[in-house]
Amino acid sequence: MTRFAHPQRGVALIASMLILIIITLLGLSSMRSAGLQERMSGNQYDRNVVLEAAEAALREAEAIAAAPLTVTATCSNGVCPRPVAGMADRWSDPDFTGWRAATSTRPELVTSQFIIEDMGPQPVDGTCHLQIPVEPTCLVPLYRVTAQAVATNARGTIVTLQSNIRQ
Repeated sequence: MTRFAHPQRGVALIASMLILIIITLLGLSSMRSAGLQERMSGNQYDRNVVLEAAEAALREAEAIAAAPLTVTATCSNGVCPRPVAGMADRWSDPDFTGWRAATSTRPELVTSQFIIEDMGPQPVDGTCHLQIPVEPTCLVPLYRVTAQAVATNARGTIVTLQSNIRQ
């Protein structure tokens, strides 16, 4: 009995190669997505740590601003005189050096600092404008407190917070 040889065309090889390519592309896509998610969670972690440090610095500065302050003509120990109209805000000026270092609970992760700016006397309530002349007791000092925290890692996340304090 004679057997006839069937010519093979390599269809199984081509099909298995296509399946292997598809699986490889899916694996690479999953790895890329996992890497992106890891970077996003790292950035979110940095943001949370820096935000907490900025909030702590803001609370520290608010406690200082709630007590009577002595404001001089120049920034001293984080307490600054009234801002000059038309000039850049101190907190946005990269050359400003009047910051006061805040107490940090995580100095290996973040540095934080604050300034307290005298914003001048402000009315105590909504009835001061009805007084003619305005009584001095109707006006109280207003301070703008700015806190800034910066991550010490390579990403350098920065958070700046502000609040106003009346004495």
